[in-house]
Amino acid sequence: MYLFFGLGAFQAFVFSLLLITKKERKTADKFLAGFFFVICLYFSIVYSVKFSLWKIYPNIILIHTLVSLTYGPLLYFYVTSIIGRSISKKQMLIHAIPILGIFLLILPFIFHENSEKWLYFTDKFINLPLNVSIGTFLQHLSAPIYFIWILNILNQYNKYLKNNHSTIDSINLNWMRKLLVGVITIWLIDCLNVYALNFTNLDVHYSLTWIIKFCFIGFILLIGYYGINQGSIFGTIQQQSTKENEATSDSKKIVSDDTVKENTDTLIDYMEKEKAYLNSELRIQDIATNLNLPVHVLSHTINSNLNQNFYDFVNTYRIEEAKSRLKNKQYQHLTIVAIAFDCGFNSKATFNRLFKLYTGLTPSQYKTGITN
Repeated sequence: MYLFFGLGAFQAFVFSLLLITKKERKTADKFLAGFFFVICLYFSIVYSVKFSLWKIYPNIILIHTLVSLTYGPLLYFYVTSIIGRSISKKQMLIHAIPILGIFLLILPFIFHENSEKWLYFTDKFINLPLNVSIGTFLQHLSAPIYFIWILNILNQYNKYLKNNHSTIDSINLNWMRKLLVGVITIWLIDCLNVYALNFTNLDVHYSLTWIIKFCFIGFILLIGYYGINQGSIFGTIQQQSTKENEATSDSKKIVSDDTVKENTDTLIDYMEKEKAYLNSELRIQDIATNLNLPVHVLSHTINSNLNQNFYDFVNTYRIEEAKSRLKNKQYQHLTIVAIAFDCGFNSKATFNRLFKLYTGLTPSQYKTGITN
């Protein structure tokens, strides 16, 4: 069993090395490299149990504490960097303060007798010194707090994308959201397992602990795989998002209903005549420029008067265009995927999902229904 943790440590080290030696290394890559380095240390510490290293060097718990407290902030820095938010030295210092505080709380551990230190590895938490028990609880709480925080950031980011982009498949970071949900789920199961083992008389088989750790390895390695291939997305997305949100708030105060109605008519007329939606990379900025409207005014028009975000607004047109072409004999020589791409989609999966969402049928079912 321990071999898997040894392999996990090696794989995490390889991920870290690949990221730190990239030719076009971004700030986000550095944070992700740091994340995998501490994950490598974590797996190495678990692997060292096989050799009873904790009996010789029980102070290894201090390294374990630092590792447990660090990978949450590093993953947070990675996500905030990849979506374009800047990370200042002051911010990093603020995130370092709780780590230092918890570390200092547990630090007196090194002055205890070895027999007391071994309790950390072999006995229940209730028999540990109070400072160690509190520190252990806080270090286990740190990562999930950060993961939930990151999920909130990703949800805000996804909302921003849908208000500004018509195609978001390669930049929505859904892979990170799904993996974090998985990690948080594993953490919750692990908390219940730790509670049952340490504070109850329930007969919980220790193999569950191993299964939990194996699942954790799997999710972490998947984050590495997708993270290495993701790269950077935007350089100034957060600054843009903040300015546009502020401007949108102001526009609600200064744009009259008549103006909103006029802008809506102008927008719909433009979409129907120019068919701008056929551009798979269409952004709200592109339409705003062509209509000579501020982006925040156009966004407010779509959100308030059409009750849609920009993503849904544009893709509704694309679906209607696809439906029209599927009916038209002129396009019968084209495959459904070719029609989808011609209508502005750049992903077969997204086209199928949205087509089913808007029509209740798959593209194939819709086309078969027409021909029959």
